[in-house]
Amino acid sequence: MDEDTLAQLTALAAKCADASVWPLSDDALVDCLDTIHQITQTLTAAQSHLIREIDGRGLPVAGHASSMGVWLREHLRVSMHAAKRMVELARAVDERPALDAALVAGVVNAEQAAVVAAAIRDLPVEPGLVDRAEAVLIGQAQQFEPAILRKAGERVLAHVAPELADARDAAVLRRQEGPGVAEPRVSADPVG
Repeated sequence: MDEDTLAQLTALAAKCADASVWPLSDDALVDCLDTIHQITQTLTAAQSHLIREIDGRGLPVAGHASSMGVWLREHLRVSMHAAKRMVELARAVDERPALDAALVAGVVNAEQAAVVAAAIRDLPVEPGLVDRAEAVLIGQAQQFEPAILRKAGERVLAHVAPELADARDAAVLRRQEGPGVAEPRVSADPVG
């Protein structure tokens, strides 16, 4: 990323913002919205990369900020909530290259990427499991908005590893039954 590229990007964005949209046909209007949305997601990925690098270099601490979120709040003049979301997304795409690529390509939006990251964060660490779940959720992001995708994320383990999901559900059930409930006795003798 260099200054010339950023200057060109700024000029093109200003040109788009200044363009009249009223002469566009209905189809062209929707196509433009889709394209701008995809570009926004790509730029969000670029912003996330910058945030991770700034954090990695320790610039917030050098600037006497207590955290990256605080530094972003002060530097960009955004709410703490928005700053935390930016930091979380930056960490998620840094840790998950497939999720990063999906955001760069505009396959997922920033909100969906955060949902996918949260869903896979709590999965059991098992070879390939997290990658499979991530791929399933990225695929579903092309169909579902974040709230529905969040529900799919809650059930993704049952989709990619049903046996693990069953074992986890059984463990949760045992905990909910509490310590006062006796475990069923299993006898080796078929008669009793």
